[in-house]
Amino acid sequence: MPAVFILLRSLVIRLLSSRLAGSLAQFLRRSLSTGAAHLGTALRHVWDRIRSQESKEAILGCVLCILNMHKKVEN
Repeated sequence: MPAVFILLRSLVIRLLSSRLAGSLAQFLRRSLSTGAAHLGTALRHVWDRIRSQESKEAILGCVLCILNMHKKVEN
């Protein structure tokens, strides 16, 4: 009898933890998506306010430099 109880308890715990993990993953996915949308909107607003073409090119150059830093160096 105690072995059946332990087995049922472990099954219930696994079921709940998998559902909680799934819910947490969905929550994080939605939060990141919403955050990215807000960041994109803010960046578009700032980009539209920049008048100078040289400033826009300098910003794009900095962004490209940062993105290239993340690439692995090939030997």
